[in-house]
Amino acid sequence: MKSADRRICAGPLGFFLWAFLFLTTAAALSGQTFEARVDGVVARARYKIGPFRIQPVLEFSQLGWASNIYGGAQAEQLISDFVITPSPKLNIYFILRRRLILSFTENPEYHFYFSSHRYNHFTNNYGAELSFPFFGSLIISAGYFFQDQRSLAVAEVDRLVESLNRGVRTEVSYETGRRISLTLTGLFSRLEYADFLSPEGSPDQLGPNLNRVEYSGLLEARYQAFTSSAFFIQTGYSQDLFREETAGWKDSESVRFLFGFRLPSQGRLSGSLAAGFRNLLNLDRSAKDYSGFIANTQLSYRLGGATSVSLGYYHDLVFSYLPNVLYYISDSINTALTVNISRFLAVQAGGSYSLLRYSGRREPEGGGGGLPPGLMGRYFNFSAGFTIPVLRGLRAGLSYHYWTRPTGVSDKRDGHLVTIDLIRQ
Repeated sequence: MKSADRRICAGPLGFFLWAFLFLTTAAALSGQTFEARVDGVVARARYKIGPFRIQPVLEFSQLGWASNIYGGAQAEQLISDFVITPSPKLNIYFILRRRLILSFTENPEYHFYFSSHRYNHFTNNYGAELSFPFFGSLIISAGYFFQDQRSLAVAEVDRLVESLNRGVRTEVSYETGRRISLTLTGLFSRLEYADFLSPEGSPDQLGPNLNRVEYSGLLEARYQAFTSSAFFIQTGYSQDLFREETAGWKDSESVRFLFGFRLPSQGRLSGSLAAGFRNLLNLDRSAKDYSGFIANTQLSYRLGGATSVSLGYYHDLVFSYLPNVLYYISDSINTALTVNISRFLAVQAGGSYSLLRYSGRREPEGGGGGLPPGLMGRYFNFSAGFTIPVLRGLRAGLSYHYWTRPTGVSDKRDGHLVTIDLIRQ
């Protein structure tokens, strides 16, 4: 394994980037005053013990029957089972005189299979964050996160992959009295992946193709046009350094620019529109660089009550699991409909279609084994279900999910999933 601790660049530009990343490394661009953040914590946390406010949540990230619990190319690997994954979450906040917020999050999950006990597995997610105002208009936040998740990587390959993401983040935001706000953010994270199908050391193993460290920074400027709506402009830089020698040729840096408009989350029309430009440079020059359009838009329109329709579009680069592909260009459109038939019954249906264009390829050493020119993958999923109220603020129901990849790499598999849904409102 090679060392990922390499210099991003040298000279004055390198000093600026390191200073930028030291002062910024953040999860989200909130655009809130510190008073609004405090009020949000007080509203969310149900219990108060001394100086601590506590918000417990009990959910299930999986609860149902799956026709293909961990994917696979061979028929003997197709195993169906009933899966249950309780996901209790505990948020603890400490507020000091409305001038400081210290928060802790703990979210363990246990993946339990009724028949395939050897795949039972415990994962955990936790983090801590400190946030406080500085010189009145500045808000500074810093935190650490640890995320351990197991899921099917269904968009490109149908395999059970465990992803481990840990790192630090900070945020510096500035609110002005003229509806203009600035947020300087950034992130340092170490990403690792484990593949449960291929033997260790296999060239088909997914994890070594994506294990990496990532440095990124982002500057956003917002103008609040209306009460809860804002125009925004973002500019950011990121660098990904892959940790395995076999994937070292994937080392890349990227610059992006986005502009758009955010709508209020509680309005009849909600969501955001964003479009822009991205330039990705492969440092090894082994794969084709990318320079072009990107977009990330998701809109929802509420017709009345719980009846709503949504539509989204995504166009960007995604790092590939495949050993001789740096990235693919993902074009994805999604739609969903929720119909409130009566006071007690709501029906939901939705789906998405993605086109994966493998542009960031390289020919393997010695030739052969590469992807055919012009290869495009397709991914489609559909879901439908219903919910009814069971307790105050809680709905329960049943859903059917189906996904397929009509074309693409050779290990494609259709999947079926029936879930029991618990939705907190």
